[in-house]
Amino acid sequence: MPVPSATTDEYLHHPQKPRRTEWQGTYPISREDKIKLDLWMSTHYEALPEPSSNEAKEMGVVPSFPYKDVPIYGDTADIMALYFRGVWGCLLTPKNVSDLVDTTGIRYHAWVATKKVLETYPQGSNAFYVRRVLRQFLFELGLAMLGAVQGPVVIFVDSRFHNSKAAMVDEARALVDLFDRADVRRWRVVITLPATEDGIRAAYELTNKYSIGIHLSMVTCLAHTRACIEAGATMLSMNLAPIMTWFEKKDRVEVEHPIAPGHPGIKKIQSCINYIRQNSLNTSLLVADIRDWDELKQLSGIDAVALNKKLLDQISMLGLTTWFPEILEDYEVSPVYREAKRPSDFLNHERGFGMTLSAGDRSLMSSVVYIQLGQNKVFMEKIEDIIRKEVNERLYVDAFDPQPYSIWR
Repeated sequence: MPVPSATTDEYLHHPQKPRRTEWQGTYPISREDKIKLDLWMSTHYEALPEPSSNEAKEMGVVPSFPYKDVPIYGDTADIMALYFRGVWGCLLTPKNVSDLVDTTGIRYHAWVATKKVLETYPQGSNAFYVRRVLRQFLFELGLAMLGAVQGPVVIFVDSRFHNSKAAMVDEARALVDLFDRADVRRWRVVITLPATEDGIRAAYELTNKYSIGIHLSMVTCLAHTRACIEAGATMLSMNLAPIMTWFEKKDRVEVEHPIAPGHPGIKKIQSCINYIRQNSLNTSLLVADIRDWDELKQLSGIDAVALNKKLLDQISMLGLTTWFPEILEDYEVSPVYREAKRPSDFLNHERGFGMTLSAGDRSLMSSVVYIQLGQNKVFMEKIEDIIRKEVNERLYVDAFDPQPYSIWR
């Protein structure tokens, strides 16, 4: 596999900035990969017009990416996909881990985590072991992913703690402590918390008191974004698909995937992007849960994007730098943006953050955040079932007494 010539040292102070590299060398390549490489070369160097052959379309190859210097996070727990695509970072979620939790690679990390925890704590209840092993498992998995990417690994704590600030703070600190003891630099580990009321308050404590990088997920609107930024979050993510779907259902749009810059879902996300950029804030906005490439191209100025394995397979090799659409002016005079004062005072609101939202924004937040939390609960239970099986098998082996069978030796 080609090796990048640049080193990581010059990027240590810019954890969200993708590395610029020059790739060289020769290696065997399939016909399909040759087409992808040709597409990448034409879009990367801009010497040739962007190809639009029928063959490329049939393969589902996307020959260009709509932003300049945008870090790509692999939204997958498939370590080989991360290695092959050379993405900047890795976004681990309850969904992408549970999707592969029955595979040999993921089960190996569960086995290692179980072995380490039971050897460290020879006495304990089953519930104690499951909780500790789950935390150790996420650490082992994250550590493996760090070897496959150049930038950060964004790793979650149990999202079932979404309504307990104390539990999220304790779990995030314990998880980061494991990485600290493994001599992993802090900028390379970002902890995901759900952007609920308690999640935002937990983020405030973790960032300001413990200097832990926090990613607040499932952000929905400008007021929500402001609250997360004031909490000191390193990264925010907005899920494109559920936000777009909410507006389409609300407006009874018949077209499956309407593509237009004026789509209210696009405008909602764009207002958050502009707020961050025009205030020069030190927070990255990552767009995730992408359902259509053309929708993504309507957004200008995003800081990062998360692509699942299917989408990673559709981009042409490493050709992720093309053009930067300058359309921010279209939104600069938005009344919603004008009303967004900074800093906000959400932490001091006596009735809680939710009461600072409009009725429409509260409905959007409920649809995106709490539906996703319900799905995450199912994913976490699937992961926990695998952990419990590993714990029970290990406890059974440790309790097995070989002495009665020594007579047969």
